[in-house]
Amino acid sequence: MIDFFLNIFSTMFQMNMRDHHDMPFAMPLMMACLVGGLVGFVIVKYVVKEQRADAIQTKANSTH
Repeated sequence: MIDFFLNIFSTMFQMNMRDHHDMPFAMPLMMACLVGGLVGFVIVKYVVKEQRADAIQTKANSTH
């Protein structure tokens, strides 16, 4: 998984992300923010969708 992300970021930034001499100092922090934000967005999106579905099902069950 790490190799997958390093390959993507190496292609995107046009630098060798495996070599710590080739990348700027704050680049790992920026990558962590980007990956964390993406993972957080996906988790929140599915949690809210599931809670909405549960609320609709609960409301439908309480009316019967």
